[in-house]
Amino acid sequence: IVKDANASGIPVFFTDGTTVYKALINDDEPIASSIGITTLGDSYGMAVDTVNDKLYITDYDNNKILIANLDGSDLHDFRTGAGGPDGIAIDYDDEMIYWDTDDGIKRADMNNASVSQMEDFATGQADDPEGVSIDPVTGYVFWNTYNGGVWRKNKNGTGLQEIIADLDGAGDGGGGGSTVIVGSRIFYDVFVATGDIHIKSANLDGSGIATVTTGISRVVFALAYDEINDKIYWGDRTPKLIKRANTDGTGTETWSSGLSVRGLAIGKE
Repeated sequence: IVKDANASGIPVFFTDGTTVYKALINDDEPIASSIGITTLGDSYGMAVDTVNDKLYITDYDNNKILIANLDGSDLHDFRTGAGGPDGIAIDYDDEMIYWDTDDGIKRADMNNASVSQMEDFATGQADDPEGVSIDPVTGYVFWNTYNGGVWRKNKNGTGLQEIIADLDGAGDGGGGGSTVIVGSRIFYDVFVATGDIHIKSANLDGSGIATVTTGISRVVFALAYDEINDKIYWGDRTPKLIKRANTDGTGTETWSSGLSVRGLAIGKE
């Protein structure tokens, strides 16, 4: 395989737990390569700051969030003692970073250099929050839970609500690991049975649930949206695939193979 050093496209960043990789969305077959970040303890989440060209990376085992340039350089701690971070999201309006912990949601000021500056946003979440995302239109922060439902809370601190309690709508669904906002809908994953994880979508109040895809091997910690091509991307960890589809689930195809993907994040071209 020969990689075109001059290739352009939309960058896709992801981790296999210890190493951060990058590939491009374009007309060629994707080739994933390390950006030089190879010492993560156990990483499940990532966010691309498309305004400042920075990459935020959660490290669950080392209990911290790191920040780096998009080429992997200048890697350093953003926050330590972060409470077991997994999913992470950027609030551009208020210049805040949100992330899930073992029992809640925390946030921090992007412009504050102190590794200890952070505050609780939601507490007492017994079902292990995962996969935080933010809707800039409504001002709601959303998250999935590993053992429960989908929740939301307004950035101003009001309106804490479990919007989807029975995740698969049939009484036999468990929790999940990811959420992503696409327009006026939220996409999230649901554990139905071993080897049968579903990705679903719903209105932002939890109504209008639709199934996007089924048969994923494990809980998804890699769910992202390509706004340019209007595609949903997700990682299927056991067969080591990244797949994609239209937002209604049509046109499903394998985009990349060979890595057990978590923390999928799509940048700008």
